[in-house]
Parts: sequence; C-alpha cells; structure tokens
Amino acid sequence: MLSTEKHIAPHSHFYIHTPSAMARQFLMYPSIVGRFSYEEGYDLKRTHFDNFLIMLIESGTCTVVLNEKEISAPKGSVVLLDCYKLHEYRADVPWSALWMHFDGASVRGIYSYLTASNGNVFIPRHATGIRYELENILKDFMDHDAINEAMESLRINEILTYMIADTQNQTVRQTGIQKALIYIRDNFAKPIQLEDLAKTASLSPYYFSRLFTKETGVTPHQYIIATRLSAAKYALTTSDMTVKEVAYQCGFNDESSFCSAFKKYEHTTPSKYRKVPDVASMHRPE
Repeated sequence: MLSTEKHIAPHSHFYIHTPSAMARQFLMYPSIVGRFSYEEGYDLKRTHFDNFLIMLIESGTCTVVLNEKEISAPKGSVVLLDCYKLHEYRADVPWSALWMHFDGASVRGIYSYLTASNGNVFIPRHATGIRYELENILKDFMDHDAINEAMESLRINEILTYMIADTQNQTVRQTGIQKALIYIRDNFAKPIQLEDLAKTASLSPYYFSRLFTKETGVTPHQYIIATRLSAAKYALTTSDMTVKEVAYQCGFNDESSFCSAFKKYEHTTPSKYRKVPDVASMHRPE
C-alpha cells in the first residue's frame, strides 16, 4: 500500500499482516512493515499502538521523544520503541527509514534487555545483518506470496540476536568480563580464586566482582558452580563414573560439597538425577 499520511513522500509504501493464532502464541511476527521517505515537518505522536517498532534510519536524522526527553537518531542508527506506551518521533529535515512494527510472546523481555543496555536509539555494529533481514521481510510482502510466519519469526529473531550480540560485545569489550568467562570455561575443574579472575580481567577483585555480577546476573562463585554442575550433569548421564569421581573431575573439593551444591541448584541428588529415564530414548526403535 502507498502511504497517504501527511509529510510522507508519495512513493512510500507499507504492508499489513494479521498474524495467526499460532503465531501470536508461539512466534515473533511482523504487524506492519514499510519503507518511508519523510518530508520536512513530519511529527507523529501516539498514546499507544499495541506492538513494538524498529526503525533503521537510512538518511537524514529524526528526533525521538520519550518521557519528554529528545533523542537524536542519525543515519545508520536503529530506533527501538515500545509503542504500547506514549511515543513520538519527528524531524525538521527530510529523512528516510526502513521500519517494522512487530510483536511476540518473548519480545517484551528482549526489548527490556536491549533498551536497558543501549537505550532506545543506538548505532549497531551489525547494521548490515539487521538491514538484510528487514529487507527480506519487506521483500516477502512485496512479492505478494503467502507469508511463511515461521520464516518471518526467524528473521525477526535474527534481527534481535544481532542487537543482543552488539550489546554483549560492547559490554565484555569494555569490562574484560569475557576473558574471565573464558578462563572459567577452560579451568572450571581446577581451583579458581576471585583474585585469579580479577587478574585475568585486569581489574581489582572488588570492582571485578561488582561488574561480573552486573553483567552476568550472578556472582563469580555462582557462575563457577553453575559451570561445574553443567559438566557434572553431562558426566552423570554419559559415563559410568561414580558420584565421587564426577565430583572431583568437575572441580568440587569432595563428594559432600558436590552433593550439597547439586541438591541446592538442581533440587535433587546426583544419584536420582542419573536415574531419571531418558524420555527420548524410550521412544527410539530397538
């Protein structure tokens, strides 16, 4: 469809999609997708429009207004908005954008994570990938073929994954936490001290501990225990080692501390965990 909206260039076009009940329940889905050229003086202010919006600014600069705060969105930036809430974007100069309104069961959580880390406007490192997926979604509608909702969900997931990757790359590069995570991954079976991890990250133990918890959501000790337990669960279900042998191989000081940690985090004992039947194998042919 061609836009008839005020201060939108006549060649601007968009497509509307009504998701199926299945897509609403299980997938991410586009609601409206388009490419607009905005003329000088464009100003859109809405109290709500029940979905989320991503805009890739292709030329010019627009201004996003959220909570009475103005945020500049220049060429190459991504704008991510929760349109369930009051939002506004406008510009005094011409600009253009490739955009998509979208939603899905898991979108709000991802939106909250991304905006908490990047804000509502940011310059992505993976702009090429984001553009590629948005272009493909738009092309799917332009080709007038039947929309494959699973494929569109996959494309939206790719877009959001690129954004998450940008967030994580920026975070770990700035703090050195990534080096500590790699150190834990490679050395979880050995004794690991907080001082070792802090040194790996080139930070003081106190500052490292605070940043680690902020960026991973758990303390260094909790992360180490979780890594050891993941390795232990694999060993319990793929080997004939005794519980004691598994404990030592996965970095625990003794069988007692292993069993206590396993019970605390997995809510069962190592022996009972090992005896839980493999549901998948029960349905495999002899």
